[in-house]
Amino acid sequence: MRLFFAPVALHDFWDFHPFAYEKQAVPVGVAKLFELTWLHEPWAYPTFVTLAVIGLISYVMGRGMVVSLPMLVILHTLMRTYENSQGSIHHSHHMITLVLLAQAVVVVVIKVRERRLGKRDAEASSAQLRSYLLFYTQGMVAATYVIAALSKAINSKLMWVWNSPYIAFDFVKAQRQTYYKQLDPAYAGGTEAAEWVLSHPMMSRVAFGGAFFLELLALVALRNRPWAFWTGLALISLHRGIFYIMHLRFYNSELVLLIFFLNLPYWVWRYTAGRKEGEMGQLPN
Repeated sequence: MRLFFAPVALHDFWDFHPFAYEKQAVPVGVAKLFELTWLHEPWAYPTFVTLAVIGLISYVMGRGMVVSLPMLVILHTLMRTYENSQGSIHHSHHMITLVLLAQAVVVVVIKVRERRLGKRDAEASSAQLRSYLLFYTQGMVAATYVIAALSKAINSKLMWVWNSPYIAFDFVKAQRQTYYKQLDPAYAGGTEAAEWVLSHPMMSRVAFGGAFFLELLALVALRNRPWAFWTGLALISLHRGIFYIMHLRFYNSELVLLIFFLNLPYWVWRYTAGRKEGEMGQLPN
């Protein structure tokens, strides 16, 4: 899975100079502690990309991850914090940071544990590392959806599902924002979806309520691979629906779900291995 996630992370690093302005007008996160405007210097961004490439090569090879993963976390956090400190906060990239963070913690903890206990069997240690990386990555990703659901419930005083038909106004708002940003006539269309939601409030509550509880119960994906597969597929479908209605893109989240939850190479391997076992079982004694 490292082989599939690395290009996704690299694309996020390779994004052409995402800093619209030099100043950090609305500092967030670590930008409140120290200035990040030095990231606007001509040398900074190419340096970050070069270090990211080196770190991701180390990540794919599985060598030196105890150094490369924390480095990638720091680089990505600084880049995207600076971007979000320029007055237009969004969460298009947070999933990449969280995956890198979860895996960095796993690698560091296992390395510390191995040093305390002494050297262990390399093959067994590698298998354990892969297992932990998958499990805690899934846990981190699922937790983001649970937190999103809890924030909805807390901020609405448990009335989010009941008030969900009013999301219709967000439909129109998101569509108009996209239009004024891109000036694409395709996004200046009608308000049929918003009107339908407002005119069918109970059906809307059922639909949005299902999405709410899908987020709230996302941690069930940790039960086993089939649960992870179907939970991931449902969450990807949720993102696709949001994109279709509101034109909000969550490509990074969808790709992370595809890689770590659906995990298609595993199912291909399991299917082919099962067929081989069946063929071997049919051989004459």
